[in-house]
Amino acid sequence: MIRKLLICLTACCAPWLLTGQTQQEERIAITPMVCDALDLPADARAALNRKLLQMTTQNGFGATGGPFILTADVRTVDKQVTATAPAQYIVELEVSVYVVNLQEQLLAAETSFVVKSIESSENKAVIRAINRINARTPVVRQFMTSAREKIVDYYATRVPTIIAKAQSLADRGDYEAALAALAAVPESLDDYPMVAEKMTAVYTQMVDKFATVSIQEAKSKIALRDYEGALDALLYVDPSSTRFEEACRMVDSIKRTIDAKEQAEMQARLEQMEAQRELALKMHDDEVMLRRMQIEASQKTAEKQASASDAATQSALKSWLFGKLN
Repeated sequence: MIRKLLICLTACCAPWLLTGQTQQEERIAITPMVCDALDLPADARAALNRKLLQMTTQNGFGATGGPFILTADVRTVDKQVTATAPAQYIVELEVSVYVVNLQEQLLAAETSFVVKSIESSENKAVIRAINRINARTPVVRQFMTSAREKIVDYYATRVPTIIAKAQSLADRGDYEAALAALAAVPESLDDYPMVAEKMTAVYTQMVDKFATVSIQEAKSKIALRDYEGALDALLYVDPSSTRFEEACRMVDSIKRTIDAKEQAEMQARLEQMEAQRELALKMHDDEVMLRRMQIEASQKTAEKQASASDAATQSALKSWLFGKLN
């Protein structure tokens, strides 16, 4: 799975590299998440999750992951049924929204507002009311701006601690968690160059580790004259790995060993490897390009890491949310 992720990350970053883009909008990491334990129908929870996502994307938050969660609680303030035929359901909901660091039980920002709706059933009325949440009202925009400032301040005072934590995780071989910790740090901080340097170092450690595994697998395949399998293994070597040149030399050796018919059968793999070689040359000729590719790949790894830990985060969110409300 990790090896496939590395290839996917490189493919995603390649178009960006070839366009020569050098700037990126500030990424503030926050993860929208609705607590599974909320007393809402599944469709209403899905609608609420979409609204939380809109709050992040429409207010300048460009990344998921990190310790900060954007979540909400929904309480019914009033519910009425009309005397008409057919009956109509009128619901009034109080929506409380929070930005919280679950790891440290730190509440960064909170706000609340009321939404109302009328529909032919109570569930439909609840969903319609939630859909009326506007992610760009002055109240929501001010709330998200306040959250952004608090998050930036949080990281500004913790850069050395975060770098030390990432190094400790990397030393244990938990590269994904190390990259997730580093990728959450906003790029606007004065100390961000130290974070970027550590991020690229950890990313290189990670891709080198998997390159070593792939190269060893390829050598075993070559010993068995399974050249097709060897090429498949070598394709997983990341172009930014310090062992990529070794992988290229092995591919060249395979090309000299196999006959014309075998080369024709493996042409697609050989062309893919050649494309990766060209990308590697571009990156190593431009240190800035290489650094940016590694940082973006690290950020994508962090987002994957956040998705993988959803179950644990849900459990922590339930404990925090219901502890606050009870």
